[in-house]
Amino acid sequence: MPISPKVRQLVPLVLLVSSACATMHRVEHPAPALEADRPDFTESTETVLPGFIQAEGGFTMSREEGNASRSIGELLVRIPAGSRAEMRFAFNSYTIERTAGLVQRGFEDIAIGTKVRLIEREERSLVPNVSILALSTFPTGNRDIGTSVMQPTAKLALGWQLSERLSLGSNANYSYVSEDGTRYSQWGTSASLGAEITPRLEGFLEWFGETAPSPGERRADYLDAGAGLKLGGSLRVDARAGANTRGGSRDYFVGFGLSRRW
Repeated sequence: MPISPKVRQLVPLVLLVSSACATMHRVEHPAPALEADRPDFTESTETVLPGFIQAEGGFTMSREEGNASRSIGELLVRIPAGSRAEMRFAFNSYTIERTAGLVQRGFEDIAIGTKVRLIEREERSLVPNVSILALSTFPTGNRDIGTSVMQPTAKLALGWQLSERLSLGSNANYSYVSEDGTRYSQWGTSASLGAEITPRLEGFLEWFGETAPSPGERRADYLDAGAGLKLGGSLRVDARAGANTRGGSRDYFVGFGLSRRW
């Protein structure tokens, strides 16, 4: 049966609409903005999305008990290992330490670990998001900067979405460290309040503390603050500054960094 001219005119339009509808299910949603584990001390509960690789690094200048230190690099590479886990490779930094007129420099030990998300909640709740991290250093650094044995660490990371713009993160850490051939346990805790100031600018205020870094020394408690600026969906720059709140201490640190996702 012959097709009328009006029907023939509609055929291209029908084919165009049909083609668009047939391909709609293949349209991928854009990935959410990059979430980094720096610059605060508190590790987030987030893992890298499958199909992406993320690198984070920076520079820190610090003073502790009269000793000055510069750390350049702080490189952390995060690779997904499934939808709820990632592998973490910390190549760390080239460090320059000045102690009583003596200068020591070299690379720190590398560290390898993983992060696994156990509980993930999309809505606000008293029940937090929960992740665990396990890692260990390896004796690969300069003998004056690194250590001669592995030093394992385990972390419990918690996260709450308090409101549309406010979030709270907390960590409980345990490390089995070695110093001068002596092994001892070291505990650490932290709490970080994050705020979305604008869609691109974030800020945080944080407290973190650790038991004495060496037997017989005092514990450290730091208060720090910082900000991160998103430059597109896969690039972020940050800055931070903090000081030891223990009475009589003049310890401090300042630093900045960059995070990139591919």
